[in-house]
Amino acid sequence: MKKILISLLSIITGGAIVVIIFLSLATESGVKYIERGNVDKKPLLIKPKEYQCSECNMDIEDMRYLVELIREDGVTYFFDDVGCVILWLKNHSPKNPKILVKTRDTAEWIDIESSWYSRVDNTPMGYGFAPYREKRDGFIPYKEMRLLMLQGKTLHDPFVKKSLYHQ
Repeated sequence: MKKILISLLSIITGGAIVVIIFLSLATESGVKYIERGNVDKKPLLIKPKEYQCSECNMDIEDMRYLVELIREDGVTYFFDDVGCVILWLKNHSPKNPKILVKTRDTAEWIDIESSWYSRVDNTPMGYGFAPYREKRDGFIPYKEMRLLMLQGKTLHDPFVKKSLYHQ
């Protein structure tokens, strides 16, 4: 019985030492999901792979699809795909957030609700929704895009994909 207890204690102690070593080697420059202090509520310029998406945890690499959500207190969240911010908002309720998307046609930052959305873009998460300033055939408004996203009617659904590509 004593040998078992000693072995168990040794394993626990060894595990604790490993955890302490990993924690001591960690740096503050690790994974970043938010930026504080954006009191002007302007889009922040970030570099590829500098932040991870607040919803899916993927590195944000393609700046063409970047979405920024800015809370009233200036905390900014970053998303790699407009679909991710829709899913994030399903589980979070920031008060009066400012949500900015970078338009594909003009590369301007505009409010998420002011954009028109393509349904067939090759977006980072493959949902297909990409914001544009100017309306074109087949584009949909924000409220419709949001509803379709929440219903799972994205390019991930083979029936949706087939219907959109065979119109």
